[in-house]
Amino acid sequence: MLKKQIHESSHAMRIKNIFQYLCYLNFGTTTMKLRYLAMLTLGICTISGLKAQEKSNLIKLNLWPLAVGNISLEYERSINKHLSINGTVSYRPDANLPFKSLWKSAFDDDNNILGEAKLGAFSITPEVRFYLGNKETLKGFYIAPFVKYASYNVRTNITVDESNYHKEVPISGTLNAITAGVAVGNQWRLGQNIYLDWRIIGPNYGFNHGTFEGKTPLNADEQREVKKQLDEFDSNIMNIKKEVNAEGVTISTSGPFAGVRTALSLGYHF
Repeated sequence: MLKKQIHESSHAMRIKNIFQYLCYLNFGTTTMKLRYLAMLTLGICTISGLKAQEKSNLIKLNLWPLAVGNISLEYERSINKHLSINGTVSYRPDANLPFKSLWKSAFDDDNNILGEAKLGAFSITPEVRFYLGNKETLKGFYIAPFVKYASYNVRTNITVDESNYHKEVPISGTLNAITAGVAVGNQWRLGQNIYLDWRIIGPNYGFNHGTFEGKTPLNADEQREVKKQLDEFDSNIMNIKKEVNAEGVTISTSGPFAGVRTALSLGYHF
């Protein structure tokens, strides 16, 4: 405590000496004096702002998505003891479909169109967190309403395999979804600057729109075979429209879209 008082006293004395020095300086003109005064004011405001912002930020890495090749980073900033804003950015480079059993349960895919599919994804999720019954910022049980925008890139092939010919129809496109929901979770301080955030569950619901194309010339027999495979590809979750013609394939999706957010994130407090 004594060292802290001596340090603060020394700091105050230095500031006092600086102000005395500034008072005795002759800047020459009124314009120069105003300029230096503005610079001094800006410096003081900046220092004060930095002091006010001290220890009000968290940057976090979600550990669970790493298992399937996702990188999910979060930034959280406290507003007061019970309120903060949090933002999540997630990215997944093109790779094989994760959790294939879930995809099989969501789609009727007798011809295994999604079997060799590649999926890439990007999402951004702002949220507001309300911490309940805790006197320390960024700590404790929270409720967090959020909005999520996600974009999914999908690449796959439809194979036309007959006795007299074999043809691959590559299909690619993007599905965009906007959902909203509420998450619940708890955040702990493990050390001086280390935090653990467990978002227990965050169900969300919204809408999607996607377009996928395969621009490959198809004769009548090929069109018939591709259409047969696409007729057997459907979903009980979203609406899927398919069009096959001599120029290739167009698939569009629309309708409801749902998901569940969860996380186990390790954070650094600064």
